Amino acid sequence: MSAPGSGAIDKNSLHHRNQPVNSLTILSRMFTLYRQVQKQERYIQSHLPKLLADVVPDHHQTFSPPHIKRITKYWQLALNVICESLYNLTGKKLHADEYKRIILLSVFGPLFDDLFDDQLLTNEQIASLVSNPEKYVAVNKTDLLVVKLYLELLRLTPRPQQFIGHLQDVAHWQNESLKQLNENITEEELYKITYNKSYYAVLLYCAVLDHYPNQKILEMLYPMAGLMQLTNDAFDVFKDIMNGVYTLPNLYLNLEQLQQQFMAETAKINQIISQLPYPVKARQAYAITIHSLPAMGWLALEQLKQATGGISTFKALSSLSRKTLVCDMDSLSQKIKWLQHIRRFTNYYG
Repeated sequence: MSAPGSGAIDKNSLHHRNQPVNSLTILSRMFTLYRQVQKQERYIQSHLPKLLADVVPDHHQTFSPPHIKRITKYWQLALNVICESLYNLTGKKLHADEYKRIILLSVFGPLFDDLFDDQLLTNEQIASLVSNPEKYVAVNKTDLLVVKLYLELLRLTPRPQQFIGHLQDVAHWQNESLKQLNENITEEELYKITYNKSYYAVLLYCAVLDHYPNQKILEMLYPMAGLMQLTNDAFDVFKDIMNGVYTLPNLYLNLEQLQQQFMAETAKINQIISQLPYPVKARQAYAITIHSLPAMGWLALEQLKQATGGISTFKALSSLSRKTLVCDMDSLSQKIKWLQHIRRFTNYYG
């Protein structure tokens, strides 16, 4: 899969632009990210209640602890992998208004997903909500919250029409992803849905920033978003099987092909990063950050390969236990492998 307009890059021209990233640099960056995540946990616990109170006065009755945990995960992913990492790369700093938009979008996103996943609205109702939220009449508690948050985001975001356009794209691919409930979905369709669903979700977060990414970065975000979703699918094999959701890792079981896809996209990402006009340290920190998730996805695919030796069908895969299918990242040995794969991905140019 490739973004429209992306061209071939001369690998020989990359050498003078890049310095190999060593293990100490990887470890330092990951420790920094770890400390950021710890601070973010405290930040959202203290700031989210007040923020929600301004938009949803009765939020204590609406958002349970699992809801808050889900919101926090959305926010941390958006902040660390998409928004703040892009700003750090380009020499910018997020300000308070941008942080507020990112958090609001992280509350909005899971609720908007639920409209599709829980089949709370028809396609026509969702299209009406997205295109004309001021006149939309809510029919349940979830879409009422969605509209309130949506209108607040449109009020605060610097480019509301762009935000609406990206949300329409998100809605389209969310609807397309319902095809993943059909076991006859083709591998080509799965790739297309997997990449575009994630890509437009990433662009939605970019739309609430004061500085929207340039075309070169947009080209890089497409494969990056695809690998993010593939990683999620590799980790969620057991959950998706239980929910009857067909994904690239669990339906066709072409795991070697998926790993080749990971490396091809990693090379494409690194080649584009190497051409960006930013300091080497900034580009290295950005590459380490965005490759940290696919490096986990690689470990999940490796475990899946071991668990599925001789298995070639979804039915046979569904007979395996949760323990067999879930990738455990808690052990020291697994963490060391993860760091090694981050380094390999960060230094890989094909």
